[in-house]
Amino acid sequence: MRWLTVVLMMCLVFSVNSCKNDDDDNGDNATPSHVGTWQLLDDGGLEKQVLVITESTFKMTASVYIEDEWVDFMIVEGSYSVDGNIFMLTITRLGVIADEETYEMVYFTPDDLEEWELLLEEEFEMEDHFEAKFVVSGNKLTIITDDNDDGVFDPIEEGETFTKL
Repeated sequence: MRWLTVVLMMCLVFSVNSCKNDDDDNGDNATPSHVGTWQLLDDGGLEKQVLVITESTFKMTASVYIEDEWVDFMIVEGSYSVDGNIFMLTITRLGVIADEETYEMVYFTPDDLEEWELLLEEEFEMEDHFEAKFVVSGNKLTIITDDNDDGVFDPIEEGETFTKL
Protein backbone atom coordinates (compact mmCIF):
# COMPACT_ATOMS: atom_id res chain seq x y z
CA MET A 1 0.00 0.00 0.00
CA ARG A 2 1.22 3.46 -0.79
CA TRP A 3 0.28 4.86 2.63
CA LEU A 4 3.92 5.36 3.62
CA THR A 5 4.41 7.44 0.49
CA VAL A 6 1.18 9.23 1.32
CA VAL A 7 2.45 10.07 4.78
CA LEU A 8 5.79 11.24 3.49
CA MET A 9 4.16 13.33 0.83
CA MET A 10 1.75 14.74 3.37
CA CYS A 11 4.50 15.76 5.57
CA LEU A 12 7.25 16.62 3.19
CA VAL A 13 4.99 19.00 1.48
CA PHE A 14 6.51 21.98 -0.19
CA SER A 15 8.80 24.14 -2.29
CA VAL A 16 7.63 26.91 -4.54
CA ASN A 17 8.40 28.15 -8.00
CA SER A 18 6.18 31.21 -8.13
CA CYS A 19 3.80 31.87 -10.95
CA LYS A 20 4.67 34.74 -13.24
CA ASN A 21 1.90 36.97 -11.87
CA ASP A 22 3.30 36.47 -8.35
CA ASP A 23 6.56 38.01 -9.54
CA ASP A 24 4.64 41.17 -10.44
CA ASP A 25 3.42 41.51 -6.86
CA ASN A 26 4.94 44.99 -6.32
CA GLY A 27 4.52 44.64 -2.56
CA ASP A 28 0.81 43.85 -2.66
CA ASN A 29 -0.41 41.19 -0.26
CA ALA A 30 -1.11 38.63 -2.98
CA THR A 31 -1.83 35.09 -1.82
CA PRO A 32 1.09 32.77 -2.59
CA SER A 33 0.38 30.31 -5.41
CA HIS A 34 0.81 27.28 -3.12
CA VAL A 35 -1.96 28.37 -0.74
CA GLY A 36 -5.26 26.56 -1.28
CA THR A 37 -6.89 23.15 -1.28
CA TRP A 38 -5.25 20.44 -3.37
CA GLN A 39 -6.21 16.84 -4.12
CA LEU A 40 -4.38 13.74 -5.31
CA LEU A 41 -6.42 10.69 -6.37
CA ASP A 42 -4.83 7.30 -6.95
CA ASP A 43 -5.22 5.70 -10.37
CA GLY A 44 -8.10 3.51 -9.21
CA GLY A 45 -9.97 6.37 -7.57
CA LEU A 46 -10.18 4.54 -4.23
CA GLU A 47 -7.54 6.51 -2.30
CA LYS A 48 -7.08 10.25 -2.10
CA GLN A 49 -5.08 12.88 -0.31
CA VAL A 50 -6.48 16.33 0.34
CA LEU A 51 -3.93 18.97 1.24
CA VAL A 52 -5.05 22.31 2.68
CA ILE A 53 -2.30 24.92 2.78
CA THR A 54 -2.67 28.31 4.44
CA GLU A 55 0.07 30.93 4.53
CA SER A 56 1.72 29.26 7.54
CA THR A 57 0.07 25.86 8.15
CA PHE A 58 -0.83 22.66 6.34
CA LYS A 59 -3.25 19.80 6.86
CA MET A 60 -3.07 16.60 4.83
CA THR A 61 -5.91 14.10 5.02
CA ALA A 62 -5.51 10.63 3.50
CA SER A 63 -8.76 8.80 2.77
CA VAL A 64 -9.96 5.54 1.25
CA TYR A 65 -13.29 4.85 -0.44
CA ILE A 66 -15.11 2.15 1.52
CA GLU A 67 -18.76 1.13 1.14
CA ASP A 68 -19.83 4.23 -0.82
CA GLU A 69 -18.09 6.78 1.44
CA TRP A 70 -14.69 8.38 1.94
CA VAL A 71 -13.08 7.33 5.22
CA ASP A 72 -10.14 9.29 6.62
CA PHE A 73 -7.36 7.00 7.80
CA MET A 74 -4.65 9.55 8.51
CA ILE A 75 -4.36 13.28 9.15
CA VAL A 76 -1.10 15.21 9.39
CA GLU A 77 -1.09 18.84 10.52
CA GLY A 78 1.74 21.28 10.95
CA SER A 79 3.37 24.58 10.23
CA TYR A 80 5.94 25.63 7.67
CA SER A 81 8.15 28.45 6.49
CA VAL A 82 9.50 29.12 3.00
CA ASP A 83 13.06 29.69 1.80
CA GLY A 84 12.95 30.13 -1.97
CA ASN A 85 11.46 26.92 -3.30
CA ILE A 86 12.07 24.93 -0.12
CA PHE A 87 9.62 24.49 2.69
CA MET A 88 10.81 23.84 6.22
CA LEU A 89 8.02 21.77 7.77
CA THR A 90 7.13 20.94 11.34
CA ILE A 91 4.52 18.32 12.12
CA THR A 92 2.44 19.37 15.13
CA ARG A 93 -0.42 16.83 15.13
CA LEU A 94 -0.88 13.36 13.72
CA GLY A 95 -4.18 11.49 13.51
CA VAL A 96 -4.51 7.80 12.66
CA ILE A 97 -7.52 5.55 12.43
CA ALA A 98 -7.92 3.67 15.70
CA ASP A 99 -10.97 1.55 14.98
CA GLU A 100 -11.59 0.05 11.56
CA GLU A 101 -15.26 -0.58 12.35
CA THR A 102 -16.24 2.86 13.67
CA TYR A 103 -13.46 4.72 11.79
CA GLU A 104 -12.63 6.59 15.00
CA MET A 105 -9.46 8.67 14.76
CA VAL A 106 -6.96 9.09 17.57
CA TYR A 107 -4.67 12.14 17.58
CA PHE A 108 -1.11 12.58 18.84
CA THR A 109 1.07 15.63 19.43
CA PRO A 110 4.69 16.02 20.55
CA ASP A 111 3.30 16.17 24.12
CA ASP A 112 2.51 12.45 23.74
CA LEU A 113 6.24 11.84 23.55
CA GLU A 114 6.41 8.04 23.61
CA GLU A 115 3.56 7.50 21.12
CA TRP A 116 4.71 10.44 18.97
CA GLU A 117 8.23 9.08 18.59
CA LEU A 118 6.97 5.54 17.99
CA LEU A 119 4.59 6.67 15.23
CA LEU A 120 7.04 8.96 13.49
CA GLU A 121 10.21 6.91 13.80
CA GLU A 122 8.97 3.33 13.77
CA GLU A 123 5.70 3.40 11.84
CA PHE A 124 6.25 6.20 9.32
CA GLU A 125 10.08 6.39 9.34
CA MET A 126 10.16 10.18 9.35
CA GLU A 127 11.05 13.13 11.51
CA ASP A 128 8.80 15.89 12.77
CA HIS A 129 11.06 18.57 11.18
CA PHE A 130 12.08 18.24 7.52
CA GLU A 131 12.40 19.99 4.15
CA ALA A 132 10.58 19.48 0.86
CA LYS A 133 10.23 21.19 -2.49
CA PHE A 134 7.16 22.02 -4.50
CA VAL A 135 6.47 23.46 -7.90
CA VAL A 136 3.21 25.22 -8.76
CA SER A 137 2.21 25.29 -12.43
CA GLY A 138 -1.32 26.50 -13.12
CA ASN A 139 -3.68 24.32 -11.12
CA LYS A 140 -1.01 21.66 -10.41
CA LEU A 141 1.17 21.40 -7.31
CA THR A 142 4.05 18.94 -7.50
CA ILE A 143 5.51 17.99 -4.14
CA ILE A 144 9.01 16.58 -4.22
CA THR A 145 10.64 14.85 -1.29
CA ASP A 146 14.03 13.24 -0.77
CA ASP A 147 12.58 9.86 0.20
CA ASN A 148 15.87 7.99 -0.16
CA ASP A 149 17.98 10.64 1.63
CA ASP A 150 20.43 10.97 -1.28
CA GLY A 151 20.32 14.78 -1.22
CA VAL A 152 18.40 14.95 -4.52
CA PHE A 153 14.75 15.95 -4.88
CA ASP A 154 13.81 13.77 -7.88
CA PRO A 155 10.42 14.81 -9.31
CA ILE A 156 10.04 11.53 -11.22
CA GLU A 157 10.87 9.08 -8.41
CA GLU A 158 10.00 11.22 -5.37
CA GLY A 159 7.28 13.57 -6.61
CA GLU A 160 3.48 13.60 -6.46
CA THR A 161 1.23 16.00 -8.38
CA PHE A 162 -1.92 17.45 -6.81
CA THR A 163 -4.74 19.33 -8.56
CA LYS A 164 -6.20 22.50 -7.06
CA LEU A 165 -9.83 22.21 -6.01
